[in-house]
Amino acid sequence: MSDAQKILVSMTCPACGGQVECEEGQELVLCKFCDSVFALSSDEGIGKVMYKSVVDKDKALSKVKEWFKKGPKAKDLPSAAQITECYPLYLPFWRLIARGKACVCGVEIQKGNDKQPDRRIPHEALINREYIYSDIACDTGDLGITSIRIPEHAQAISYDDQQIVTFGVTESRSDAYTEGCDLIKAEAIQDGKSSADLDEVNFTRGFVFPKAFTLVYYPFWIVRYKYEDRDYFATVDAITAVVTSGRAPGDAGSQSTSAGVGGAISGAAAGIGIGATVMMAAQSIDSEAMIAPAIIGIIIAVALFLFFYKRFRYGDEILEGAIEGKGLKTKSETSRIQSIYKETYDYIN
Repeated sequence: MSDAQKILVSMTCPACGGQVECEEGQELVLCKFCDSVFALSSDEGIGKVMYKSVVDKDKALSKVKEWFKKGPKAKDLPSAAQITECYPLYLPFWRLIARGKACVCGVEIQKGNDKQPDRRIPHEALINREYIYSDIACDTGDLGITSIRIPEHAQAISYDDQQIVTFGVTESRSDAYTEGCDLIKAEAIQDGKSSADLDEVNFTRGFVFPKAFTLVYYPFWIVRYKYEDRDYFATVDAITAVVTSGRAPGDAGSQSTSAGVGGAISGAAAGIGIGATVMMAAQSIDSEAMIAPAIIGIIIAVALFLFFYKRFRYGDEILEGAIEGKGLKTKSETSRIQSIYKETYDYIN
């Protein structure tokens, strides 16, 4: 993502309809076609940007029907699901673009042996990157959407609350700004720790230099449907046409299979490990080497058991996105911090 694509947005002049570019967070824009000047900030001094929806209702529904067929969902979901609602909705997000800088100093420990002691090698990392923080600015209920990634081809237009259906902003502007700065600072420090590959961290210091703070209205399609008299839903990104969150019924057959197969495989793994240990004991092999297969087998068995148990215990409902519940989660939520690596000035030593 280039600097221009990251910071500049293309907007439609309300006077002549021409396309003009402005930097996100800018308060006044001059149209180069008609010389009109229009404001991007509201009466509260908050920059507001709305992104144009390019996905129509039919495409949103088709994407949800494709989603029905993916993952451990009920096998008859594509044919049995009854669509009850499909409507467009804009959700507000706080979005902070800032330069994050961090200084991290520590030590890498190289293990020694009987002849040489451990080596402690000092390292430092200086991080200078751009980060984007985004967080939902309202209570979305059960929709499971907490942050966004704005695609490069998204078209920004002047905000007009008379033309859209949206949730009201309920999250504090100052709280979001403070949280964004804190998370960006913490992310820069963490990037420094990861880049330097430190075993011990002796010093950290982070700084944040904000560039733009905006209230972004982003479009979605909300699709609600019924399956066996229970209500479910899915949300579709109205720019990328991707299902971002949703609830769906799980496959009962997959649940029962997980129980049987999981028990068999985990038992087999433990048995193989213990069997190898017994054979090594019969051959009078070193005790430490002898017990290793049993330990490895038991660890693998426990991991497999937990994996299959989770699919059995929570597989009656499939969750995607940042949805709370006891269902089986198949897709993680979008991180609120996005790192931009282009034109950074990191120094790792």
